[in-house]
Amino acid sequence: MIATQAADGAETARRLEDAVYTLCVVTGIRRLDTALSVARRQMAEVMRQEQPLRH
Repeated sequence: MIATQAADGAETARRLEDAVYTLCVVTGIRRLDTALSVARRQMAEVMRQEQPLRH
């Protein structure tokens, strides 16, 4: 059971590293905190643009 938990933890850590790497590549930013900020702004802008105008 402990070996399974360790393997699950290693898999989770690898997936997190992959996600961080991908986010940094997509945003063109090397620092995670800055990349997250840029990604949030980009997503907010896209969401704002995609919402239909209300009359």
